[in-house]
Amino acid sequence: MGSILKFEQAIIDRGQESLALKLSYLPCFNELKRDSISVIDAGLSQPCFQVNYENKAYFAKYLIADSIEPFASELAARYGISPKLIYVEQNWLITEFIAGQGLDNGYQSEAEKLAITIALLARCHSISLPSTISNSENSHSNHQNVVQTISPTDEQRSKQFYLSELDISATIQQLLQNIALSFAQQQALKSLSNVLQQNLAKANKIVQHTKQVFCHGDANFSNVMALKNDTKNTENLYKIIDFECACIAPVAYDLAMLMAVNGIDSSKVETITSLYQQALISLNQQKNSTGIVDNLTVNTQGNTATSTILVTCYLDFSLLINSLWYLWQYQGRKLIKYKVLSTKQLILLAKRHSQANRVLDEMR
Repeated sequence: MGSILKFEQAIIDRGQESLALKLSYLPCFNELKRDSISVIDAGLSQPCFQVNYENKAYFAKYLIADSIEPFASELAARYGISPKLIYVEQNWLITEFIAGQGLDNGYQSEAEKLAITIALLARCHSISLPSTISNSENSHSNHQNVVQTISPTDEQRSKQFYLSELDISATIQQLLQNIALSFAQQQALKSLSNVLQQNLAKANKIVQHTKQVFCHGDANFSNVMALKNDTKNTENLYKIIDFECACIAPVAYDLAMLMAVNGIDSSKVETITSLYQQALISLNQQKNSTGIVDNLTVNTQGNTATSTILVTCYLDFSLLINSLWYLWQYQGRKLIKYKVLSTKQLILLAKRHSQANRVLDEMR
């Protein structure tokens, strides 16, 4: 889950120190010492920590208000796709700590990393979405190593236990409002967004039937953990984390975002859709296959050529969304790594859409 730095060495600002102090007072940990908390120096969004408590390691993440991540994480954990959820409240998400290495730092080839990640996404997409989750099913009520657990209230459940549908237009509009842009950049981005919307509308007319599924929304190789264990069951060798961007969307969107966040060129769209088809067939052959898996397989077989059109359209949108988000972070945090990441996304987008070059020219 990223490189670990001891608390006393890693606290680089008062914000982190304050969060670590709040973490030490959570009711799920009884008299937690601050030297048992370590900063996880990885990721690009929310502050994360490792907690050592009663000879067990836990992962702690500070969430934005009304985050969907607890519900999405719990849902995925039920199917063995992500770490078990331990505690959720007061803007904190606590899960079991996964001992392993991110796929981004793994020895596997790009093709192998794609196959592993796509197999996990296929399992996510096969999940049936419940409307409610009962207290008896709540995973953090069953963990014996936490002295006190608190189940979410009805009000919290009404806020947390749903997944919103993907709304690309609203996402782009919100990002544009958050970023300081020149007039030329604004015009170029609005023009580009309109073109991408038109392309997606045409693609949807061709495909016609697009299944909406539970999407991870940020399948970066760094979010796929290779576990340290001796099991020969490949399902237990890898888990996917960080469901902050989870949503209900077409399969094509999740595959496209996978390509975008990992810098996979659009020329490999057919490879991606082929790997996904293989993952579905493999999943469908397992003894515990569910009806939704069968439906996914049926809807995908014989329709690979048209699905590549959708993946390509969503790839363009994913690159645009990512570039704007990174630029927003760069302007707010003044960290050059975000500018570099934004530029990389725009360069990939500019290969298919020249409007992106106008934005790039002013960023250089």
